[in-house]
Amino acid sequence: MYTFHVPKMSCGGCVNSIKNAIKKVDDAAIIEADLTTKTVKIETISSKNEIVDVMTYAGYPPKL
Repeated sequence: MYTFHVPKMSCGGCVNSIKNAIKKVDDAAIIEADLTTKTVKIETISSKNEIVDVMTYAGYPPKL
């Protein structure tokens, strides 16, 4: 499981964009987002780098 801080995540639309991006590389990923703390927890078979890349491409780069 990976946990990322996503400073640009500020609304439900942001969460949906992040989830859709991750689901493109791992349809079975389990994604939990918390807007209050701006964190996303992801349980996936994809590599950390792959997840960072798709989140960044979607416009929501995680702070590492």
